[in-house]
Amino acid sequence: MVDKQGEIIISLPADKEFVLLARMAVSGLGMLAGLDVDLIDDLRTATDECCDCLLHQPIRADRLELRARVEGGRLYCCLNATRTDGVSELPLGDLEITRGVLETLMPDVSLQCDACGVGSIGFSLPV
Repeated sequence: MVDKQGEIIISLPADKEFVLLARMAVSGLGMLAGLDVDLIDDLRTATDECCDCLLHQPIRADRLELRARVEGGRLYCCLNATRTDGVSELPLGDLEITRGVLETLMPDVSLQCDACGVGSIGFSLPV
């Protein structure tokens, strides 16, 4: 779905098999924005890392929502986890490692955390 401001919004089941759809959408937006092949590859890797982090939280995610847009000379992406009440069997990953990996790929990274773990990860880069 694309909203009136040109933002792509995709809601996916919180399952590793659907991460490919998020990767394809972000890389396609990067292509439309004129990014080179290396930056598009970084976008795909950053999307993988965000999804992996959101899928491995103390509270299991039910859905992942991708929001992406190009605005003011920057490409913005945000992945959000919609959580259920079910507790995950997976331990919380090391957030500093996730942040470190993302910051090697993208110049601007933000992680939104609460008592249940990471609920949202955003990143942006100039186009």
